[in-house]
Amino acid sequence: MNRSPRVGGLRVLSRRNLLVGAAAAAGVVACDDAGKPQDTAVLGGALTPVTANDDFYVTSSQGNPEVDSATWALTIRTGGEIRATLDLAWLEGQAGRDREHTLECIGANPYSLAIGNAVWTGLPLHELLTTLGVEVPEDAVEMVFTGADTYTTSLPVADLDRPVWLVWRMNGEPLPFAHGYPARLLVPGRYGMKNPKWITDLSFSTTPYLGYWESHGWSNEATYKPNALVQAPVRREVVEAGPARILGMAFAGTDPVTRVDVRIDGGDWQEATLDYAPGADVWTLWHFDWEAAVGARVIQARCTTLSGATSLEDPDGSLGLEGYDGSMEVEVEVA
Repeated sequence: MNRSPRVGGLRVLSRRNLLVGAAAAAGVVACDDAGKPQDTAVLGGALTPVTANDDFYVTSSQGNPEVDSATWALTIRTGGEIRATLDLAWLEGQAGRDREHTLECIGANPYSLAIGNAVWTGLPLHELLTTLGVEVPEDAVEMVFTGADTYTTSLPVADLDRPVWLVWRMNGEPLPFAHGYPARLLVPGRYGMKNPKWITDLSFSTTPYLGYWESHGWSNEATYKPNALVQAPVRREVVEAGPARILGMAFAGTDPVTRVDVRIDGGDWQEATLDYAPGADVWTLWHFDWEAAVGARVIQARCTTLSGATSLEDPDGSLGLEGYDGSMEVEVEVA
């Protein structure tokens, strides 16, 4: 275990490199240090609301496909027949709107913080369908999406009203290739596996359909569960005794997190400070100041949502294929 360096007179401990300063892209600044005691150790530095493109987590079941933006097209089918085809030039000609939206992998857990938040540019899918003159068949029950990587997944037709978005820019830049360039889907309330990348085909189906991960046993609904994550300090880190600040994030999809609590060594839960909590579909960032006493210490965080749902007290969650629903804990050594 390594001791933490001192930067500018403050003790700054190592961090998970998931978030880099991009608050300006969201027009906000989180974790304002105004009035913070100068001898308080910032465990990992300040979290920022928006994750830089290069630091956003990447999960691809089939690897990255070869996509030529000059020939790429999204084909829309109903009843097995092509109803419309759109290309990147057409998409970029639309008056896209910005949407701040958090994505979390259904496989995220305390050992893999696969979560990030970005400002995406695109339009609700139902608006694009209307512009193209495509009507949803009355007997359709699901939308089946296929990517250039052959990945498939499906969504209920009713999800058009969430609404589902088709996006082609990320944090003010063209959608990075690893994140689905030229276009990908954003689905409020559902884990990343239901937000396909590199989309090349949308078909309306009259029967249920199981996609790649669903056919491997992962949840077909893939609805976000309340979960609280500790971003810093990291496991087995050596923390110097004295005032210190713990940082983390919490998320539950469309049910916004409104409270985070922290406890040390299994003691009483104490309310943390929310630094960024804009509402549905966007993560909550939080911090907790504590007096780090010498010895082995266990830090745990839990969250509560607007509806009253809470993350499970078990730090590992239910360990199923429905997504992480626990209250993460971290063991550190205070010296």
